[in-house]
Amino acid sequence: MDKIICVGKNYADHAAELGDVHPEKPVLFIKPPSVLRKALRNNEVLELSLPSHSNQVHHEIELVFRIDRDGFRMNVEEAQAALGAVTVGLDMTLRDLQTEAKKKGTPWTTGKIFPDAAVIGPWIELKDSREILQQEFTLAIDDAIKQRAKSTDMSHSPAECLAYASQFFPICAGDVLFTGTPVGVGPVEVGQSGTLQFGSVSYAVKWTSRS
Repeated sequence: MDKIICVGKNYADHAAELGDVHPEKPVLFIKPPSVLRKALRNNEVLELSLPSHSNQVHHEIELVFRIDRDGFRMNVEEAQAALGAVTVGLDMTLRDLQTEAKKKGTPWTTGKIFPDAAVIGPWIELKDSREILQQEFTLAIDDAIKQRAKSTDMSHSPAECLAYASQFFPICAGDVLFTGTPVGVGPVEVGQSGTLQFGSVSYAVKWTSRS
């Protein structure tokens, strides 16, 4: 894996809840592989930390795709063929630091990159399960559903997001693509647990400490 490609504001209702204008084109940012945590099997529980330098650590559930082909300046059809597998994950965000950066017009880096900032579950191979994309994905915090959506709710499809990203930088086999979060983001605290579900994928996270 070379990088984690993330798409922001890909659901109109999420952009609205943050008070942001819904963009015409995908908003892109990058996370490094060093912040990624992986649940390798269903029903696994990942123990995660929260950074001590933020008071507003927010959950953002997203559909995540594994990229199986290198590419640069791909069209949508080529990008679709490069999507090899899908899972559900979390793009964790330090909302206070992100909001401060947005007000200053500076990059969101400090609000998006920290230990345990990205989480993914077991992969579902797309060649066998394309119909899976019609199913809901959900995040429950302490057993209460906080976020739910389908891929069809996205403003830009996963292939469109990948094709757009590839116009600016090379895509490498093994990269992962986070496709944006729906409405319902909110804070998490030490001691809380989250359950992520999408099709046959189901696993949990628990925030156990601050670092």
